[in-house]
Amino acid sequence: MAAALVFAFTPTFWSQALIAEVYTLHATLVAAILWLALLWRMDQLARDGVSPLLWALSLATGLSLAHHRTTVLLLPVLVVYLWAVAGSRYWRNHWQGALIAAGVLVAPLLLYLYVPLRAGHSPWLTLAWQPGQTLNLLDRSPAGLVGYVLGRGFAGELHGLNHALAQTAQLPTRLVGELTWFGVALAAVGVLILAARRCWSVLWLTGAGFIVFIGFNLFYAIGDIAVFYIPAYLLACGWMAVTVAWLAEKLASRGRLGRWLPAVVVLVFIALPLLVFVREAASQSRSQDTDAAERWSALLTADPPSDAVLISNDRDDLMPLWYFQQVDGIRPDLAGVFPQLLPDPDWSNIGRVLDSALATGRPVYLIKPMPGLEILARLDESDASGLTPVLGHSVTGSPATPTDAPIGDDVRLLGYDGQPAGPQPGDTLTVDLYWQASQPVDADLTSFVQLLASSDEKVAQSDHQPGGVFYPSSMWRPGEMLLDRHELTIPADAAPGPYRLLIGLYRLTEAGIESLGQTTFDLVAASS
Repeated sequence: MAAALVFAFTPTFWSQALIAEVYTLHATLVAAILWLALLWRMDQLARDGVSPLLWALSLATGLSLAHHRTTVLLLPVLVVYLWAVAGSRYWRNHWQGALIAAGVLVAPLLLYLYVPLRAGHSPWLTLAWQPGQTLNLLDRSPAGLVGYVLGRGFAGELHGLNHALAQTAQLPTRLVGELTWFGVALAAVGVLILAARRCWSVLWLTGAGFIVFIGFNLFYAIGDIAVFYIPAYLLACGWMAVTVAWLAEKLASRGRLGRWLPAVVVLVFIALPLLVFVREAASQSRSQDTDAAERWSALLTADPPSDAVLISNDRDDLMPLWYFQQVDGIRPDLAGVFPQLLPDPDWSNIGRVLDSALATGRPVYLIKPMPGLEILARLDESDASGLTPVLGHSVTGSPATPTDAPIGDDVRLLGYDGQPAGPQPGDTLTVDLYWQASQPVDADLTSFVQLLASSDEKVAQSDHQPGGVFYPSSMWRPGEMLLDRHELTIPADAAPGPYRLLIGLYRLTEAGIESLGQTTFDLVAASS
């Protein structure tokens, strides 16, 4: 009970238990798998035939696999556990039981057939997009169903060793933030106790389970990765219980004190979750969490035009709109869209979503300010609710000064506009750069414009990341033209013109600034 309280009040699990999400049921099923595996071990060692608990274990594992795909990580752990506990001769003699267990394991996956059966009756899975075109948010073909079951849409979130090593460095902080230093220490001692008592099968089941969950998470780069650690916290809390039980057992043998010392140990241990409860209760309370409803009430009160397309870079931003539409029937004419809405390159990022929305001819709005998107789209002023009209693409013509100069291997400077044409000291010079990626860019680049006097002395400079954080160069589509605006204020005491522009790109690395290339242009001198 004490260990369960510790787990209940780990901040991430607690937060998920208060919302409509999948991770608490996933934790329940993982706990059931571990529990049934331990019960099966005790029952199997006491009988000659196949323990019926094997079927219960298979069913729980199949249900968990149908519910959350990370259960697949436990399958090799369970196979080794079952083989080691019963022995190879046992399984050779009871191969029929193994086949039945495999069938019971696979049977719950038939629940996935509910998806195509209900898809046609789920209005939120279709989106009226433009005349003659409806977006089907679920591929209902057999291949699409297989891809859905296998989670292929998330395959791109698996990263390499460098990402895993970076996440490993953060692992101690993550564990301590959930379990406290005291809890982590208790869990570590629990592992040592299991090893000292040669509980190898239990240590394998819990230790290997812990390692596979943690190991997968280190390589997985999904935005809500914190919730994927919940099963690991569950296992760690089990090790804590081992430590406290061992302490209570040792103290129980101490004469008269042994009557009450074990209870004291457990009460002290219960103080740990109570401390976490006190620390986290205020932040975990959702009783006043009405921000999403209030924000969308304000957006809808702003009364976007009929049939408008509302865009955000974050799926979570748009889900309240879908709720208002599907549950309350409010503004069903609006289309709320976001990146990755469809597993298609045309929906891969906010830039592609904007392109798709503008192609419909419908009114298009951002639901919040997203500085940097001006590189791709002409944006009007945001209103008080955050609605920002999108007037069209930012580039509608050719640059006043065409150049077509390669800057590095991936990007070309197609030209620039400069106003005023002949700047003087005290002026503010606006320079619009026209960029085009010739191939995908693998980094977020920084552009710069320097104003140089005839003596090559730098008079003014502007540096920024074109596209900001919402549409950086790593998202640019090869071939599209992008407008990158720089403003330079020329000091009043600067040397008079004529001036030259130095334009280029660089990337920031751990070693510093890595220049990708630059080019210079003469500006027309201002008349006296």
